[in-house]
Amino acid sequence: MIAARSPADAFECAIEACRLATRYMTPVMLLTDGYIANAAEPWKVPDPASYAPFPVTFLAEKNGAGEHGELLPYARDEKLARPWIKPGTPGLMHRIGGIEKAPGTGHIDYSPGTHQTMTDIRKNKIDGIARDIPAQDVCLGGEGGKLAVVGWGSTFGPIHQAVRRMRRRGVDVSHVHVRHVWPMPGNLGALLKGYDHVLVPEMNTGQFKTVLRDQFLVDARPLTKTSGQPFTIAEIQAAILTFFDDIPGNKGGEVDADSTQLPSIKAVNP
Repeated sequence: MIAARSPADAFECAIEACRLATRYMTPVMLLTDGYIANAAEPWKVPDPASYAPFPVTFLAEKNGAGEHGELLPYARDEKLARPWIKPGTPGLMHRIGGIEKAPGTGHIDYSPGTHQTMTDIRKNKIDGIARDIPAQDVCLGGEGGKLAVVGWGSTFGPIHQAVRRMRRRGVDVSHVHVRHVWPMPGNLGALLKGYDHVLVPEMNTGQFKTVLRDQFLVDARPLTKTSGQPFTIAEIQAAILTFFDDIPGNKGGEVDADSTQLPSIKAVNP
């Protein structure tokens, strides 16, 4: 699962989604939202030659043992990815679908042991993708300190500007923005544990905060907004300051809807 943080970043994320999908033979979800869809920014078309190629190899003959071995459409390589077979390849017809299948052969198999084995294989394959994605970086600030503001998706802009302004005022705050939402970068847990506090602004009821708490046992605090309005820089600045005002329990919370962000009746119906 990959989340684009801006219109330009959506291009990079789409390529990364295709790379992971073809390399691991797995669906990849690319997350955007209405804020990104309706936004615009200058963007220089990149040179295709600047991207590392990720060629695809199709299975062209049966891959079982022996000269006349059987087809094993659910065999796994070192990444636990299945072979890719073009539909209609002579002699390589096989079953696809949601019914549980035996490892290797792909024959329908309802046994509990097979279901457990195949579930474990699929999970381990997805977990292994973490070794093939970049380490998490710090967008702004240092690796460790008083507070990390952790975002994903379209919250990048207001978070980055809020952190930049607060750092100019001498506040010890950093910005960490996660592109690979699942599996997450392998160093993310250790990185977040280097901060005294973690604040997670997100346009929902705090789902990613919950994932961070569950996976890394960090005391991530939510800053949520579900009014259909994007975060303002001032809202995130105000949330950052609550970690430096020495008021017990004054951390995180929910942002109220702002009527000044809504069009007036006169503007809609002149």
